[in-house]
Amino acid sequence: MAEAQRAGQAPGGPARPRSQVRHDSADAGAACGAGEGTAAVYYSRWQDSRRLQLGWILERQRVEHDMHFEGRWDWRNGRAAPQAAWEPLRQMLDQLPEGACALVASQNGLGIQWRETGGDSAFRSLESALGQFRPTIEEAIRQPKPAQDRGSESPGFSAGIAPFTAR
Repeated sequence: MAEAQRAGQAPGGPARPRSQVRHDSADAGAACGAGEGTAAVYYSRWQDSRRLQLGWILERQRVEHDMHFEGRWDWRNGRAAPQAAWEPLRQMLDQLPEGACALVASQNGLGIQWRETGGDSAFRSLESALGQFRPTIEEAIRQPKPAQDRGSESPGFSAGIAPFTAR
């Protein structure tokens, strides 16, 4: 579990009580159905969290519908990830275990809310999906650098130095 870390667990430390883990994952709680047991969120931390477009959640819906993002998966409150991330997200959804009920993009990283059913093989699927897709999704949701930060794109001129113009 080197890459995926359970919400509420300090690195190298014990997990907090499950009630606190559920509280930590309250932003995606509706996806697992209130009152239907507990679910934890496992995160793969961003390598570089600068300029990421966060705050979107993909939730597993009760029924499949053509209007959803993908099968039974749809955006919470209509807030979608940037379109560049849609294809890797669709590929990731195909690899998630049945107990997965939400994908969360937060300051913590890319998270999967999971009911913790299916045993070790389901956990390995979840961990593998995070490891495989987090880097691609991270770059797909990154906003481009502002033009003034791209000094190397003006050949022959250093950033912050204007060219001399003779009059």
